Amino acid sequence: MTQQLNALTQPLKSDLLFELMVGPARMAVLETVIEMGLPDILEKTHDPKVIAKALEVETDETNLIYFLDAMTALGFAEKTAGTYTNTPFSKSYLRKESPTYLGGMVKNISRMQHHNLFRIQDLIIQGPPEVKNKNKLDSEEKWKNSVRHLACYQKADMAKRTSSLISSLPEYPSMRRMLDLGCGPGIMCMAVVSNHPFMEGTLCDMPPIMEVAREEIAAAGLESRITTIAGDYNEVDFGKGYDLIWASQTLYYAKDLGAMFSRIHNALNPGGVFISLHEGLTSERTQPPDMVLSRLSLALEGQDVSFEQGEIASHLPRAGFATVETKTMNMPLGPAELVIARKSR
Repeated sequence: MTQQLNALTQPLKSDLLFELMVGPARMAVLETVIEMGLPDILEKTHDPKVIAKALEVETDETNLIYFLDAMTALGFAEKTAGTYTNTPFSKSYLRKESPTYLGGMVKNISRMQHHNLFRIQDLIIQGPPEVKNKNKLDSEEKWKNSVRHLACYQKADMAKRTSSLISSLPEYPSMRRMLDLGCGPGIMCMAVVSNHPFMEGTLCDMPPIMEVAREEIAAAGLESRITTIAGDYNEVDFGKGYDLIWASQTLYYAKDLGAMFSRIHNALNPGGVFISLHEGLTSERTQPPDMVLSRLSLALEGQDVSFEQGEIASHLPRAGFATVETKTMNMPLGPAELVIARKSR
């Protein structure tokens, strides 16, 4: 009897199918939470009747409660005696008033990840469609519209993790100049510079992105320690004399990787460090699964930009780097490849 009960409690081989089927419902709940601004409302009121009034549209209270229960099931709310409050997760990432609000980024990324999912079969048969300029990954227009969302993402986690990583380097105490190449809003570089007694930083990215970065620099009071270079990093002179060059999830747009890494090597001081943080697909580009699936929509329209494991590291000795080491760093969509290369002294 015990063996029979144990067998009944083991995971079923078909569990994966049912897990996948719930995925669209999870995303639908998240999108609705963001659209209706419910975490901002829950910060002020907790009773469903009052929540319904705060929505400022005629609301079916029964269905609202069903939805609030679904929010609770996903960890976006807590329910006690029929009332609802935000979880710490929602307070940090789903309230529009939070500096680490990620609702805008969810909308932006979901547009990229999901917009082809209802025509996969057609794209398999017909091939990649024509992509409008505003949807091309390397267009200034696209990044101008998303860079503020990216700033929230960097503030939420990546800036702190980047600063911690760089401060662990043996060269860190003596570093004086850092270049954040393809920096986006530059929050990661700002965190590194802020935590160092005398390091100065330089941000390099496209002109519309640098407009936002300068606002962030001013807000952080770092105008005297961080400068900007506006332009396409394939063409612009990003200078020399750096002790550290950081490139995170940006080298997809390098037109010639070999030439780019030679330029990076030349821009470093003797003993300088170059760090790359990008995904590294494995198992013939089929793993990690979340990374592969998140970029399927882009790949089907001819915008497959993912690097394979070891791809970036393979270029660096030819560019002149004396040592190259690779590590794994956990990212929201799974493990990423951290490459640390050092220039000879």
